[in-house]
Amino acid sequence: MAFGKDAKRDDIAVEEWNVIFDAIDDAIFVADIDNNIRKANRSFAKLYDIAPEKLIGKKCYELVHKMDKPWPLCPFEKTKLDKKTHVERVDDPNIGFPVLVTTSPIFDRDGKLAGIVHIAKNISDYAKAQEDLEKEKKALEESETKYRAIYDSSTDAVMLLEPGDGFIGGNRAAIRMFGCKDEAEFVSHTPADFSPEYQPDGALSSAKSVEMTDIAAKNGSHFFEWKHKRINGEEFDASVLLIRMELGGEIILQATVRDISGQKKNEAELKKKVDELERFIKVTVGRELRMKELKAKIARLESKLGIK
Repeated sequence: MAFGKDAKRDDIAVEEWNVIFDAIDDAIFVADIDNNIRKANRSFAKLYDIAPEKLIGKKCYELVHKMDKPWPLCPFEKTKLDKKTHVERVDDPNIGFPVLVTTSPIFDRDGKLAGIVHIAKNISDYAKAQEDLEKEKKALEESETKYRAIYDSSTDAVMLLEPGDGFIGGNRAAIRMFGCKDEAEFVSHTPADFSPEYQPDGALSSAKSVEMTDIAAKNGSHFFEWKHKRINGEEFDASVLLIRMELGGEIILQATVRDISGQKKNEAELKKKVDELERFIKVTVGRELRMKELKAKIARLESKLGIK
């Protein structure tokens, strides 16, 4: 037992600790191995509108989980069994909101388990962000399925390009049109591989002034006719609609190519189909960017909450 100045210093230390203990926003209580609450901070007491000192002696599972025996899924019970710290998310309707629970053992001087510290952090914002992410993910998957069906069923070749970096991908019609066996072979080529070194005069001469870099620097769409060739060297005339899209700070070009060697279809029909494809691409990419934002939000919340 401390006397004099030592006792006074101990009293000050205890008082300071109590101030800190009650100032913590997380709900904290200390219980013995029989689940009797021995100490609770104001945040925990506030949840039940009870003064902290009136919580002493109450069974934690009766108060927290509204049960007459320990909640089997509680990290508290796991710490009692293995005497180790546990950090788990707890979703118990009786609590009213999701919490991140940390339970840590307290040992006496003989090394025996004497009690457990129970810390509960309200993670409603984190849980809501996760829920929103799952909804966005589901919506993205649905839009991707719908877009992929249109993308792959199109009789026109649809290709996505990054200016200067070549193809990102192409639909089945593009793979067939240029004589490739699959998409992997298609994206291994560059636009120059599918274009003859010359472009004839006449009907296709208007395309001579169209350069990929020029289009990448301008907004809107560009419609023209162009001579193309397949990987076997066979040449064919095609109508091309090239659209510039800026998504997430990146410039993406969508090229829709129609083989007009035998006939020229109505340009309005082509434009309508391309507009549909453009809308689906924007929806798909837009949702993907939203998912990235939500993931970043969750990462920030995980960092703030100490979740690894």
